[in-house]
Amino acid sequence: MTERCDVLVTHGCVLTLDGARTIYADGAVAIQGRDIVAVGRSRDVAARFAPTRTIDAGGAIVHPGFVEGHYHTTMHLTRAAITDDPSRPAVGGAAGATQRAIYSEWTNFIDDADEHASASLALLEMAKAGYTCFTEPGTAFEPDIVAKAAQALGVRGSVADPYLWDRAEGMQMATEIDRAPCDLGRALALMGGELKRNADPDALVRGHIGVYGSGSASVELIRAAKDMAERNNVAFTQHQSFMPEAAAREKAAYGKSPLVHFAELGLLGPNVALTHMNALDDDEIEVVAASGTKIVWHPGNFMFYGLGARCAQRMPELHAKGVSIALGNDIAKLWAFGDLPFLAYLIARNHGHFVSAESVLEMATLGGARALGWQDIIGSLEPGKRADLVIRKAELAEAVPGVSPAFEAVLVQRAKGVDTVICDGKVIVAGGRSTRVDEGAILAQARASARRLMAKTGLSTGAAWPVVN
Repeated sequence: MTERCDVLVTHGCVLTLDGARTIYADGAVAIQGRDIVAVGRSRDVAARFAPTRTIDAGGAIVHPGFVEGHYHTTMHLTRAAITDDPSRPAVGGAAGATQRAIYSEWTNFIDDADEHASASLALLEMAKAGYTCFTEPGTAFEPDIVAKAAQALGVRGSVADPYLWDRAEGMQMATEIDRAPCDLGRALALMGGELKRNADPDALVRGHIGVYGSGSASVELIRAAKDMAERNNVAFTQHQSFMPEAAAREKAAYGKSPLVHFAELGLLGPNVALTHMNALDDDEIEVVAASGTKIVWHPGNFMFYGLGARCAQRMPELHAKGVSIALGNDIAKLWAFGDLPFLAYLIARNHGHFVSAESVLEMATLGGARALGWQDIIGSLEPGKRADLVIRKAELAEAVPGVSPAFEAVLVQRAKGVDTVICDGKVIVAGGRSTRVDEGAILAQARASARRLMAKTGLSTGAAWPVVN
């Protein structure tokens, strides 16, 4: 007696990411509604189910959807729209005035239409690159706009309250965002507003607690955020120790390494995910590992800002100690979604370490799920979990010789190899194209928004070569 299922993916090289990290060379995944109901050998699963729809993977790699651990969706259009030259000229302001942070200049001119255009493009790119889930860390003025863009594209995600900070001396940007004053009362009043999304356990977009961090949050604000996250069984996130200068300011303020201080105050723990963590002292490595704190690593930013010449790369060491690490693109300055596992692998090698392709695939899937506290829902292909998965292309030069699936998927093929993406049991990308939205309309809206913001801010690409219209 066969069972019914909605979708049956057959004849894939299935990387389950289950507890044993099982790979089925000729595997199948059965989907009923939102959930995976069976994973195993094609012949066994196909004999058990009568599907409404069958997708023959043709020998291609099948793996869990990637989880974007940290992305500023409403800053996506800054990519190439503003200069990457670190010696950029000042924009506006009185002569001799302190130059505002370049992202502050952009952010202060964003309106609802810009947030929608930026989030829609970012999430479209994610979906086409095999990302089925994202984390917005609390820098969207209107989280509803991001949620609506995600629902339109069919991707899963979590959003946080906008710009929670209260230490103006902690970082320059905290004093420069007109719509988000740096104030404890404001931060506490807004905190937890996005948790209303969690009333529906089947909602694609849910809420978590996040403060901006990186020195801009007081201990009082961090404690309130962590406690609220624990009471509501959600993740607490913040930026931390991005630049050596920021870490040094915090160390001077606390009289000890920031993460040691947080550990002594009980501000670390399994529900905490800290993003960046580039500048770490030796004593911080031990307290992070002991606390169960999660990390969201951005190897691209580590290279973009030349941090390798200023601080050691500690992620391979933390990984070896069992710390759960996710990957987050932050803002896609010059990399594309799907590039971070490749960059993580290379930067580890460049610093004398080795982090395997299998390890960076785990970071991109289960690591991201753990950072959100969603490891029981997504991150691997197992019965009972949500059906979030990627089917790659078999007829691709980068898919040959087809003998090391994790290596070939995340280091060689990267986003180029993605053919079909299923999220929450629904096909959201087929043949490399979104099945849910008009891609041309999203691109047109994004182009218009970027040009409008460039005109408003006076920012430029910094390109050296003239463009003749």
